[in-house]
Amino acid sequence: MDTAKKNNWLYFQVVFATVVWGGAYPFTKHLVTELSPLSIITFRALVGVLLLVPLSGSKLKVSDFKPDYLWRLLILSILGVSAQQYLQAYALEYTQASHAGWLIASTPILVAGLMAVLGERIGAFKMAAFLLGCSGTLLVVFSKAGTGAFSLPSTRGDLIFLSTCMAWAVYVILTKKWLTSWPQAKVTTLTMLVALASVLPAWLLRGGASEFAALSPRGWASLAYVSVLSSALAYLFWNNSVEGLGPVKSSYFIYLEPFSTLLSAYLFIGEKAAPSAFAGGVLILAGVYLVGRKERGPNFKGAAINV
Repeated sequence: MDTAKKNNWLYFQVVFATVVWGGAYPFTKHLVTELSPLSIITFRALVGVLLLVPLSGSKLKVSDFKPDYLWRLLILSILGVSAQQYLQAYALEYTQASHAGWLIASTPILVAGLMAVLGERIGAFKMAAFLLGCSGTLLVVFSKAGTGAFSLPSTRGDLIFLSTCMAWAVYVILTKKWLTSWPQAKVTTLTMLVALASVLPAWLLRGGASEFAALSPRGWASLAYVSVLSSALAYLFWNNSVEGLGPVKSSYFIYLEPFSTLLSAYLFIGEKAAPSAFAGGVLILAGVYLVGRKERGPNFKGAAINV
């Protein structure tokens, strides 16, 4: 494959990954009306493992599971997969999918903020990013379509979802500190594998398999989307694009996610975002842009935004 075709294929993969991740929230919002969050994350982890292990080229070895790595993988799997996806599914019972799309975009700002707490210098761009990100987040959290700019009923879900963004920011930082010698594809595959091992016993004891007997065709379609496309192919394509295009260039495409969420939410569940939530999302994206202008190191660039 010549260079031009290879680059086009890489650009397709990074666009695919970000658009699929952005579109996943409305499907998850529907799924929680038919399945428990535990069943959703177990199925997603299972499909992710079955597809990523053979396709990602992560080359797993027995030594990858020695105690020094295993406890770290367990913490990362909780932050990045099991607790992360469980709380996101739970939060979507109480808030709009479009809110989730805007809030998840704040993750790079949160990563940069945590790095500042750990000793990184805060410059003018980063300070402006924090102010814009905080202002935008408040607008999203306190908005609800049709009831004005500051309506409280949706804040419970928004705040829970925002906590998962912070958990993912911690995951990104710990991955960079703990597993620096591992490629991202290997980290993704192993954290998903450990997450599956941790949730599978509880799911089996609760008789989770019985939930799928009553799953509607719409539910199966939603499950296929969040498992095959979001938990497997999107991660595979993202890791390929980061390796081929570089983490900085790949990270620019995170701006597509909230707009993919808006479109998917409107088409799949008929959800319309409030103008105030849209305005807050724009402020968040402006903050992400400023963080990117100031922060071009490896601290968060190239880190997938988890869904």
